[in-house]
Amino acid sequence: MFDQEEEQVLPSVEDLAPDAQAELTEDTILQKRSRITRQGQHNLWQIGLKGQLPGKAKWYTREKVEEKFPHFIQ
Repeated sequence: MFDQEEEQVLPSVEDLAPDAQAELTEDTILQKRSRITRQGQHNLWQIGLKGQLPGKAKWYTREKVEEKFPHFIQ
């Protein structure tokens, strides 16, 4: 029965999304977001560090970005 039918091989996750796990080559702003809270509006940046996977990037407030990554603020 199986000799006549072709076996179906599903693609791996890496084949479907090859760039999803590529390490960053430099410090990068991946996303910007603005949140409104009771204390007012806060601008947030998701920053990925060089050599880090994009999924491990962290969110920072404007004050922390100015302190840790002054080259991103122009």
